[in-house]
Amino acid sequence: MISKSAALTAATKPLLTAKAATKVGKAPAWPLTVARKLGSEDAVEVLTRQHRQIKIGFLRAALPGPLRRRNFERLMRLLAVHEAAEEAHVHPVARRALQHGRELAARRHEEKQAKQLLVALWHTGPNGRGYLRRLNEARRAVARHAAREEREEFAALRTALSAPRLRMLGAEVKLTQAYAPTRPHRWVNNEAANKLAAPVLGPFDRARDALRHRVAS
Repeated sequence: MISKSAALTAATKPLLTAKAATKVGKAPAWPLTVARKLGSEDAVEVLTRQHRQIKIGFLRAALPGPLRRRNFERLMRLLAVHEAAEEAHVHPVARRALQHGRELAARRHEEKQAKQLLVALWHTGPNGRGYLRRLNEARRAVARHAAREEREEFAALRTALSAPRLRMLGAEVKLTQAYAPTRPHRWVNNEAANKLAAPVLGPFDRARDALRHRVAS
């Protein structure tokens, strides 16, 4: 049988070890874990992976049945945070760093058109009239935009930026997506608007999502 003193020693040993580590200046493990996770992918890897997820998300959102609304909301959330990070961080870096930055800026018309389709799709909803038609229109526009980004912008970013800078940009993308708005907003379609809207619309959207899910359950 274990004595009370031995049990107390065993229970408090981790705390004493942590305090001792703090006294000698050792950082706790969790910030290092978070830092490694944030820097594990560069920006191109993060966004390309999400392009694949978005493509699958459009297919799932078209399926009939009780899971359609959940698949639709997941798709819209992924699209919203993806575009927010691109517009706030990736596109500005591309315009400054790439030789053809002006040409990239000229493609903002394409992004605005896609944003308008996503806003219309959001308002239609998964049970609204013309949902599948709007979903398919948005899918085609997003697919064209993603293919152009990967072919031109992402490839050029790999050439223009160092590997550490790309990983830092990837961390910025992940951090932005953690608090970005979860649905498309028509007027939030450039760097300044995204950086100003995220601290306000992000928490608002997430609180509303939580409330809706609580009511639904």
